Amino acid sequence: MPDPHQNSERQDIRAPQDSPSPQDSPSPRAGSGTQDGSGTDRQKPSHRARILHDLAHPASGQLIVAIILCLCSFAVVAQVRSRADEDPFASMRRADLVTMLDSLSTSSRQLDSELAELRDTQRQLQSGADSRQAAQKQAAIRLSQLQVLSGTVPVQGPGITIRIADPGAKVTSDILLDAVEELRDAGAEAISLNGKVRVVASTWFASGADSVIASGTPISRPITIQAIGDPHSLEEGAKFRGGLVSQVQAPQVGGSVQITSSTLIRITAVATPAPMTHASPVR
Repeated sequence: MPDPHQNSERQDIRAPQDSPSPQDSPSPRAGSGTQDGSGTDRQKPSHRARILHDLAHPASGQLIVAIILCLCSFAVVAQVRSRADEDPFASMRRADLVTMLDSLSTSSRQLDSELAELRDTQRQLQSGADSRQAAQKQAAIRLSQLQVLSGTVPVQGPGITIRIADPGAKVTSDILLDAVEELRDAGAEAISLNGKVRVVASTWFASGADSVIASGTPISRPITIQAIGDPHSLEEGAKFRGGLVSQVQAPQVGGSVQITSSTLIRITAVATPAPMTHASPVR
């Protein structure tokens, strides 16, 4: 008859065999990564490496965008270069170019004449003979020129008369100011408005209720402008595209301009110089 104690001992002996051995325990797979002594995983690829990988292997959409940007940049650069190389006088009419050339020629002749006079005066003053008389003569000429420029004396000479018809009262102070500047650019030496206002450096323009105001004096319509200078240059300066005639005869104004050249124009209006309260000569 079997002993029960022996069966229990056999069971105790077999029991350790049923437990898993260290050799039977699953080992980590080679592809799952290794661990270092601290138990942390291997470092993943850096952000810089991913960027380099994306640059080396761009997607088709990125290539299309890059090509479009390159084409746009090329078009912008080409347009900028074409504008830089464009001649500013290429779009002007032939008549405007002729007018500009005449004005420049007139200014050049005037400057050459003034240069010759100054050189002659310099020789007279340096020679020592009659230097006092030459100095007095030049001082008188200079005084006369300053009186004309300041508008303190009546003047006469060749020039033009401009009559502006403004039935709609739409000629503004800005149009008159532009007209004065254009005449000065064309070589006008003296200008008057309606025979009442002598236009000088200190003349100002403003818009009143029913008229244009020049240095406090209302300018009634029709407006008459007298200018002394080379008649041809002054007339072409008024007819220049975008100038006085173009502005007055535009549909927004609806006026008309009549220009008359003359060999003798008298301007009797004079300006009263305002006393200088702030500026003084430097000695």
